Amino acid sequence: MHSGFLRLLVLAAASMMTACASSNPHASALPRPLPAAALQLCPAPPAPPGAEVDEVAAALMDMYGLYGQCAALHADLVRALEGGQR
Repeated sequence: MHSGFLRLLVLAAASMMTACASSNPHASALPRPLPAAALQLCPAPPAPPGAEVDEVAAALMDMYGLYGQCAALHADLVRALEGGQR
């Protein structure tokens, strides 16, 4: 009876040691702060253009530029949050 208890005790200790050995190590470093550019808001859209075709085309090109800036800020933020800062 005593040897059965000892075997159970050794088995429990061995299983606890293997569980501790396979656990993830704790992070010791602080996470890097987000880049300052990633914390900016997207630029505001311009005022609506007049009724002229040229004005509408120019405003549309401005909107494409603003979208590109905002998409780049968003991509930088996603990269930073995933840990791949540039």
